[in-house]
Amino acid sequence: MDGHQIDIIRLAWARELGLPDRALDDRGARHVRVDDLEDRIRFVTIAGATALVGPSWAVERSRSCSDDELARSGGLLALAKDHSGRGSGPVELGWAADFGSAVAVEEPLVSHEFEHVLALEAVCPPDDVAEARLTEKANWFTVVDDDHAPLASAGYLEWQGIIADMGTLTAPAARRRGYGATATQLATNDALDAGLIPQWRAHRDNIASRRLATNLGYEELGTFVSIAVAPSTV
Repeated sequence: MDGHQIDIIRLAWARELGLPDRALDDRGARHVRVDDLEDRIRFVTIAGATALVGPSWAVERSRSCSDDELARSGGLLALAKDHSGRGSGPVELGWAADFGSAVAVEEPLVSHEFEHVLALEAVCPPDDVAEARLTEKANWFTVVDDDHAPLASAGYLEWQGIIADMGTLTAPAARRRGYGATATQLATNDALDAGLIPQWRAHRDNIASRRLATNLGYEELGTFVSIAVAPSTV
């Protein structure tokens, strides 16, 4: 991942967080936006740059916390303990810079139909479905068997006009056989061909997802944490 690509990634996240376009160019400084209408606190780190967006009380409390503390599991929840903070923990962010030439399954049968995505979700655990968020994506690459039953699918959604936000899901019975890697490589290459930078999100404890991304050339360079909050009753 070169400096120009990192600048593009930082630009996309700055826009997502409502910050000036160049806000995340400075490493080592925490960029803050106060929004008292926000019902969540968001914190992101990208290649040494960090940003926090949330209500004024959260921004004020964060001043006594290091970036490492905010990015740690439970960090933002501790910050909002009296505001009914709710969240699922840190998400590791990775990006791919280059096309992959090899797929784990030779001559895969691939579908681009939404109905195969829905059929795949129906046989997968709810937590996996929620993390992949495939129905929120587009440009699906679903590997199917000879009977057109879905084995694995990957897709992406164009995000901020410059990033391809990826998602991958594999049927439990088809895991560790290369179907997920094949679908993801096809979707990644398609995103790169469209001029987008593929972005991978995986919960910190989802080692299998993070390993898959690493094997396909994604480089982890960031962390994102978001928690929902309610007004204090104190």
